[in-house]
Amino acid sequence: MKRLLTVTAAALLLVGCTIEDPGESASGTSSTVEPLTQETTAASLEKVTTTVDGRERTYLRAVPAGYDETRTWPVVLAFHGWRETAEVMRRNTGLEAARAIVVYADGVDRAWAPAPYAATSGEEDLAFVRTILTELRDEYRVDRGRIFATGFSNGGGFAAYLGCQLPDTFAAVAPVGAAYYRAIHEGCSDEPVARLDIHGTYDRTINYYGGTRHDTPYESVPVVLEGVAERNRCDGTSINRRSNSVIEQHWRGCDMPLSHVRVGGGEHVWPDEATAEVRAFFGV
Repeated sequence: MKRLLTVTAAALLLVGCTIEDPGESASGTSSTVEPLTQETTAASLEKVTTTVDGRERTYLRAVPAGYDETRTWPVVLAFHGWRETAEVMRRNTGLEAARAIVVYADGVDRAWAPAPYAATSGEEDLAFVRTILTELRDEYRVDRGRIFATGFSNGGGFAAYLGCQLPDTFAAVAPVGAAYYRAIHEGCSDEPVARLDIHGTYDRTINYYGGTRHDTPYESVPVVLEGVAERNRCDGTSINRRSNSVIEQHWRGCDMPLSHVRVGGGEHVWPDEATAEVRAFFGV
């Protein structure tokens, strides 16, 4: 995998977004916190168990070493791929090194809606996200204008789904190797949300140019980004070739930033430098 260089331009445009309160979960919740012993760059890494709509859900919560209550803190939610876990996502990304509160969430049966194999509905997983954010705000000073989502594969599709369904909550999303099943963008809000997409052209699991898995079509990356460009009201693009294999594309004149990193020959993995790309785009 060729090394990716850091994207910085879009992150500077995210300051000052107005984000509304995502609200309480539809049902009452209670949670338990279990400290973890894994080595981490965060001040604390804990496993939190909560209940959403009668179902027990879990997530890992990493709080930065420099956390203090004299300022508000951004939040990054990270979602694993199909058949993976929050802990796998943590090990693969190391996002807890960010200057943010980071949550690695666990999907039911290791999957996220609205993928065809998910054990949950979109509404149930949205309720889980709302619950996580409510619990974070109850314990920490959260910057409601700097809440972000990223994910890999199935989790990347879910991050895009959050941008569609909760645009007043998420300032930006960053899908990586995303499985863009058509249900992800159905009923998508017209409100623009900043977006970074990273995908390899030799991805044999989720083909860059679309395909079918689990008897369900998924969209090509270029088609999806055309739709996002329309939603973000962009009026042109610029392309920069970083190397023989890496092309960076930025859309111009957008209401909210849109960038894409196309990794020539890249396979279905979280690339080595994707974490730096995502952190730079989010400004964390």
